[in-house]
Amino acid sequence: MKDSTTRTVLAAAAVTVAVVSVAAAAVVLVNVDVSVKPSMDDATTSAFDEMPTFSEETETIEVPAGPALEPSWRIDAETVYGRQFAAFRSPTASLTFDLGVTGVIDAGDVLVTAMGLPNPRSSSLDAVEFVALDADDGSVRWKASPGTVDVCASVPVQSEIVCLDTYSDVQSLVTIGTNDGVVKRIPVPEDWYVYAIESDGTSVLLLEGSPEDGESVLHGGSVNALDRMWRLPITTSMGWEGLSGTVIHTADGRGVVAMGGEATFFDPTTGAPVRGLDMTSDDTVVDSTGATVWELPDPFDTDKVVGNTRYSIDGPAYVATTDSGDVRWHWTIPAGSDGFTDSGTIAQTRSGVFFLGTDSMVRLESVPS
Repeated sequence: MKDSTTRTVLAAAAVTVAVVSVAAAAVVLVNVDVSVKPSMDDATTSAFDEMPTFSEETETIEVPAGPALEPSWRIDAETVYGRQFAAFRSPTASLTFDLGVTGVIDAGDVLVTAMGLPNPRSSSLDAVEFVALDADDGSVRWKASPGTVDVCASVPVQSEIVCLDTYSDVQSLVTIGTNDGVVKRIPVPEDWYVYAIESDGTSVLLLEGSPEDGESVLHGGSVNALDRMWRLPITTSMGWEGLSGTVIHTADGRGVVAMGGEATFFDPTTGAPVRGLDMTSDDTVVDSTGATVWELPDPFDTDKVVGNTRYSIDGPAYVATTDSGDVRWHWTIPAGSDGFTDSGTIAQTRSGVFFLGTDSMVRLESVPS
């Protein structure tokens, strides 16, 4: 497939996903059948005189059990970005076609997130910036405008975040320094069409080729030596429209390419195939005995288990519950810029547990034991 055709198909698929996501938010209308019987005795009585009257009802919201949490800090997207309607977004989800996913890249004492202006007309995220936030107090360490960037690896490599510019005429890797926000661009080989990126913290992993034809190659190694990367053929196939989620995953010295309902396991350091593992329909990796060894993350999952604590939504609040069922605390999710409860997820980093919302980012507490 030619590069231009590939970009067009992939772009159309991403827009379709975004449109379907918006269309899924349905409004339910309740029709009330009000019958009005005309009165022959009083011809001057109108139908509006016969309409029923309604009184205001007060909705009572039950406060969750446990003490109320006072978060360490909270920052708002509009304040950090400096523009109305600005929103936080995950650097590891598509930044070209706005999927509404929030998240951060854990860089130790700083958290790096993406921001921009959601454009509902084009389902895109405009004027993307990267922001590094101090994990302890939420202050802004640096801000960077990297130019065209589509998606980034979830783990930094040698103090650099590695991202992919998919849709420019010349495909490039884009590195952003976690300490200073310095941006560099590295062109990829002309005969590659890279459509997925990930990292294990040491090696950068690039998946290129044509997934529709089952002709892809996984490369791994240093961004400074793309021509010397190891290579692993990937023969599983998937339509371009299925590439809106994460394709490459790494954890605990293992890697997997998940496409089209099939999984290819590999060693991220050498690219050698890894045997004896399988992936179930719920994205759980099991060994030959059926024991769970790895659960792939769900970017839309609102619940999170960290140590002995489960964070879950109860009405308009998050509740932290221990293994024994005791409620440690509850925290009311703030309203977003639209007046409704902010949407987001719970994330664990090395420095703490955070709520990552569209309109706000909140440090809830240190990582529980």
